[in-house]
Amino acid sequence: MPAPVRIVIADDHPVVFDGVKLLFSQLPDYEIVGVAVSEKEIITVCMHTQPSILILDLNLGGKNSLDSVPELKSRFEHLKILIFSSYQTAVLVKKAIEMGVDGYLLKDATLIDWSEALSAIAEGSIYLSKSIRKNHKIVAFETDNFSQLASLSEQEKRVMQLIVNGLIEKQIADTLNISKHTVHSHKKNILKKLNLHTNADLVRFVYENSLV
Repeated sequence: MPAPVRIVIADDHPVVFDGVKLLFSQLPDYEIVGVAVSEKEIITVCMHTQPSILILDLNLGGKNSLDSVPELKSRFEHLKILIFSSYQTAVLVKKAIEMGVDGYLLKDATLIDWSEALSAIAEGSIYLSKSIRKNHKIVAFETDNFSQLASLSEQEKRVMQLIVNGLIEKQIADTLNISKHTVHSHKKNILKKLNLHTNADLVRFVYENSLV
């Protein structure tokens, strides 16, 4: 069996940590290897534990944790960062994506939500909680007045929207009633046409160009 994915939690609320720890006891593919209660501690803990994923509270020690994301990404090249917050305003979500986070999960998340979020991040996608995806609907895919989207076929636009909504290839295939291989081909074409490289790049492209 592969080793569990290593997780560090950065949160200064003991009750929240205890709840997350209980959830992770039901996710055997993931292991909490460290806890940080301040931005300064995050770097120290990550250096000692080398996690794959950092679960980061948006408000840590009274500060906006998003400001620390660029430095963390620079220091730990392969680190995935999942924001864990009760706030979901459009401004905050957009800033989080632009700063380089890999996911945004709300604090009312269920065990299934956690599993989906961690799986999506591991695949290189950006995960957004369902209510965020519902409340911040992508609005520009129906028009051709955005030049970089005009070259996409209608099916590619559908695939693109589902990718941005956080679905993995198998889920997209099931939703559109096409094969996983076809989804992969569409995704490859989308990234090529938009001069992007990963699903995460695609989500950031959508947010940075105000398509939500």
